[in-house]
Amino acid sequence: MSKAPLTQIQVLIEKFSSKGYGIGFVKKAEGMPSHKVEVPHTVPGDTVHTLIGRKRKGVFFGFSPEVITPSQDRVMTKCVHANICGGCSWQQMSYERQVSEKQKLVEKLFSSVSESAIVYPILQCDPPWQYRNKMEYTFSQNKAGEKFLGLIMTGGKGRVFSLTECHLTDPWFHSSVAAVRSFWEHSSLRAYHMTSNEGSLRTLTLRRGSRTGHKLAFLTVSGHPEFSLKKSDLEGFVKALHSVVPEEERSTFSIFLRVQQILKGSATQFYEMHLAGPDHLSEELHIKQLGKVFKFKISPTAFFQPNTLQAEKLYGRALEMAGEGMIDHVLDLYAGTSTLGILFSYKAKKVTSIEINPHAVFDAEVNKEWNQIVNLQVNQGDVADVLATLKQDPTFNPQLVVVDPPRSGLDAKALAHLVGISPEKILYISCNPATQAENVKELIAHGYHLTSIQPVDQFPHTIHVENICLLQRSKS
Repeated sequence: MSKAPLTQIQVLIEKFSSKGYGIGFVKKAEGMPSHKVEVPHTVPGDTVHTLIGRKRKGVFFGFSPEVITPSQDRVMTKCVHANICGGCSWQQMSYERQVSEKQKLVEKLFSSVSESAIVYPILQCDPPWQYRNKMEYTFSQNKAGEKFLGLIMTGGKGRVFSLTECHLTDPWFHSSVAAVRSFWEHSSLRAYHMTSNEGSLRTLTLRRGSRTGHKLAFLTVSGHPEFSLKKSDLEGFVKALHSVVPEEERSTFSIFLRVQQILKGSATQFYEMHLAGPDHLSEELHIKQLGKVFKFKISPTAFFQPNTLQAEKLYGRALEMAGEGMIDHVLDLYAGTSTLGILFSYKAKKVTSIEINPHAVFDAEVNKEWNQIVNLQVNQGDVADVLATLKQDPTFNPQLVVVDPPRSGLDAKALAHLVGISPEKILYISCNPATQAENVKELIAHGYHLTSIQPVDQFPHTIHVENICLLQRSKS
């Protein structure tokens, strides 16, 4: 089937979609109904020329917008990839408008949840550039064999562009991408193709300690024996990464290989191989509310907030919202490397953390030692399953539960256990306020009162916003 021809139209952008793309409306003829057009990398108030193709799910998608009349909130973009990259959807909009939009987003989501909750002004990110401490880049090849290493294009159905710069990260990130791409281009290795399960290279993940400057890289490859890397390939990969790091910094640069093995009828298996440097990344958090510097060990795949300096504000605010005075028992769910558990150990007589990732749990035990924490117990396993066991102990009675779940939010089993525990307070931190709001509605239906909401801009130049909700058990 041939593709539908593209048509150029002119459209005024009126608002944002849930993806952070501009939305406008056009009519094919006078008296005809309006059609919605979604145009990435635009700002409300822009008038643009854009190409559209076939309507999908009632919406036309705009390609390659050309600004005719700019919005008063439009600014010059920093990055050469700004108009094609799927990572930054708001770089063309002033930072003041960005945080205003995020504030309004949170307020709108929770307006139907609670009329009495205080919504505090968003905590802004300063500076809003070079803030990310982790990025994942994708290897891709077209039919002609041209090789790409970078990020996914906006609306590109998985297509990858070769990244040359990125202003969300320290310059070391894109220097490393260029070095690895050069290594790859001079090798016979192929990018992994998901449908055929052929090829070797899947992704390159880079991490950097914002406070320490320590670095970590891991290359994820196919587990298919036919496409395994040779020793010379691994040596070339390490050499490429070392080429953009001064020799005196290589002692704090960790490099890993990660094998992702897919077998029909079985769960995907992951295997790690340590190639160079320390076996972990070291990072610090400076928490002014506690007057302390905390040190953390982070394994290659363990979760750690991707914006370190803003995470300090996020966690500090969470400590403040929990209230004054000591707490007998704090329960920390979806704990990762037990960052929150360690911080709350200074406000509690006892902290219990639960985390499913065994590597993160191992890191948490090390982090306890590094920070001399003695009142924290870390449990490895699914949150719902571990809670089911802990609840059997009649002395298990946490007064505060801190939850920081995945974007999907709390599942039904975890939510039911949380209600069953019936803590006095719940401090719910989320990178997805939409699923958070749905969970909060359910908690309110089970006798909780939403008292305060604190949005935090963890991810400038994107639509994403972190949010803290404090709930208290209603007095009967």
